[in-house]
Amino acid sequence: MADNKIYWSGLEELDRTPEFEQLESQEFPAERPVDEFLSDDRLQRANTGRRDFLKFMGFSVTAATLAACETPVVKSIPYTNKPEEITPGVANYYASTYYDGHDFVNVLVKTREGRPIFVKSNTETGYGRVNARVNASVLGLYDSARLQGPQLNGSATTWNALDAAVKSALSGAGRKVLLTGTVMSPSQKQAIAALTAATGVEHVQSDSVSYGAIVEASEKDFGRRVFPSYQFANAKAVVTLNADFLGTWGDNVWYTGEWAKTRRPENGEMGVLHAFESGMSLTGSNADRRTRVKPSQQGNVAAALLNEINGQGHVAGLDEAILAGVKSAAADLKKAGANGLVVAGDNDVATQCIVNAINQALGAVGTTVEYKENAHLFQGDDAAFGQLVADMKAGKVSALLVDGINPAYSGVDAAGFKSGLEKVAFSVSTALVADETASRCTTSAPNHHWLESWNDLQIDPNRIDLVQPTIQPLYDTRH
Repeated sequence: MADNKIYWSGLEELDRTPEFEQLESQEFPAERPVDEFLSDDRLQRANTGRRDFLKFMGFSVTAATLAACETPVVKSIPYTNKPEEITPGVANYYASTYYDGHDFVNVLVKTREGRPIFVKSNTETGYGRVNARVNASVLGLYDSARLQGPQLNGSATTWNALDAAVKSALSGAGRKVLLTGTVMSPSQKQAIAALTAATGVEHVQSDSVSYGAIVEASEKDFGRRVFPSYQFANAKAVVTLNADFLGTWGDNVWYTGEWAKTRRPENGEMGVLHAFESGMSLTGSNADRRTRVKPSQQGNVAAALLNEINGQGHVAGLDEAILAGVKSAAADLKKAGANGLVVAGDNDVATQCIVNAINQALGAVGTTVEYKENAHLFQGDDAAFGQLVADMKAGKVSALLVDGINPAYSGVDAAGFKSGLEKVAFSVSTALVADETASRCTTSAPNHHWLESWNDLQIDPNRIDLVQPTIQPLYDTRH
């Protein structure tokens, strides 16, 4: 006779208690209140081993991870007529140029099936190296917050209707202004000149990071309203006064590679770098000697450096540690002579004029710093922008076209710009997203991302134009 064993899950099932029979009849037992569960005395008598607890937790985490990693099925459709240059799964590269008003660098763009996925330096051209901002710019191409089409008074419209509204606004009375960042495109300058001639629109340039003091000092001391061309590769001694030229200041993607050429022991000697700054920067962390100074002391440090080079004594207001740093920096600059270079990051005309005097005293003008005619970097005019804001507040501006910048966020007088924009009857923004400026304009005409547009750029009149080839037809939303 077979021995049929019977197993029970607990005494409740063996005794067939009323509570067990009630739970057995329910497919989904009612949830127990948390307070009642935590107050159960049986929890204190429970004992679970550490090994069993880790096993349970490991299984739970693994199960949750596998459930969360399920991806939707994406069906691949083969080409009817496959382009010769595209092989599915094999990346293609094309050369381009990145410029956002601050960083300027030649790049190689990695694409898969026509979609850019990575940006790296184009070492064949030798101009600049990709930094974190350039590398991350590809993410903007796939930003879900991008505007999908033109908008007029907060509602979607057509490009023809938008063009008609702009044409009507530009034909009216009042001051009409085109506000852009620094324009380095010869063809864009020609288009702006044609627009100005046809409609009377004024062109005002404003940079998100102002270098107006350097430009004004250049005009005052050398008669040229340009941003200087710094030749770090020729500098044997560099002194920076709060100018992070390896990280964020000036044309840093170019300066980094040029300065690195002076730091190679195999060349026989290494350049010297002195940094006077308030906060730790990338340049300061690479300096041979770094001296901490207050922001209010930058002008005094520049004056003390000039006096030390000219032998005119000390400057009041500096402690012994700063004066020791000034003496050390001045000694290296005098030793380097024409191969010395001083740069300052403060947007103060007086400080920049002192820096110009130091470079002149060293004989560095023409060697490590050049004031080239018609240079194109950082042409923003703070005075012109200030006058524009004043006219906007006074109601004198009837139409404002904002192209490629966000002055309501990064302008020299952002608060004044926002209040003045409310009094402008017609305003247009070409921003990719509804940023602080675009959200306040009456009209949005979103431009293309730099990876899906064509343009030309010229950073220096002595260099050839740099073409920016892209893949506009693939992404053009106007098709």
